[in-house]
Amino acid sequence: MLRERIGTALVGIPLLFFLAYVGGYWYSLIILVVGILGLKEYFSMMKIGGWKPTQLAGYLFLPLALLAVHKANSTLILTLWVFIFITFALFPVFFFTKVKYWEAALSFWGVFYTGGLSGFLIAIRLLPAGFYLTIFLLILVWSADVSAFFTGKTLGKNPLAPRISPQKTWEGTIGGLLGSTVAGVLGAWFFPLDFLNLYIGAMLGLLVGSIGMLGDLNQSVLKRSVNVKDTGDLLPGHGGILDRFDSLLFAAPIFYIFIHRMI
Repeated sequence: MLRERIGTALVGIPLLFFLAYVGGYWYSLIILVVGILGLKEYFSMMKIGGWKPTQLAGYLFLPLALLAVHKANSTLILTLWVFIFITFALFPVFFFTKVKYWEAALSFWGVFYTGGLSGFLIAIRLLPAGFYLTIFLLILVWSADVSAFFTGKTLGKNPLAPRISPQKTWEGTIGGLLGSTVAGVLGAWFFPLDFLNLYIGAMLGLLVGSIGMLGDLNQSVLKRSVNVKDTGDLLPGHGGILDRFDSLLFAAPIFYIFIHRMI
């Protein structure tokens, strides 16, 4: 298990760093791939739960939503999301016998979860010093994940949320937050970003670590609701795309808002 996790990381991390460095359409393309694969896993879980997702609309709207972010047009982004919402809301009206209201609602949520939140990863890359900020965010999220994993394995005794995720412990959670906080301090010292200092780095690390762990718990609830262990098996040792990117998807909007207010 651990060997597979490390092997996947050794392949995936350099590729992601390289595409983040290149930026432009190439980086947006990898985020699009992540979003589509994540949406596919989400729709699969909907089916396991007995719902019928509106898949065609989801696969059509998600690329449009990310393209709007890539174009850095806030008016287009807001207009498109309003249109997407109204479209999903009207599916049960015009296709009453085929699409149930909650199926349309759950489908919209899946598009927003995988496409709306992943769009912030593109938005972060488009900021001044976007490459450094992207790497900084990834390091914060991964530091929290790795620290929580090893602290929980070695010291974990008190369950955090036994009904949701029995393997998560308070010790692991504290270890994860300490890991992301330390990473924030080191990142503020290492990266050439004038608006960061050690205090802000620590605060940002703690914030990203906290929100990322909430994203992980949210994903656990989603899997628990349909009785699956992993969202998929695409990434050896990690499970599916949503298993690996759940924390990052939750943390990206908060990170973007925090940084955008400082620039």
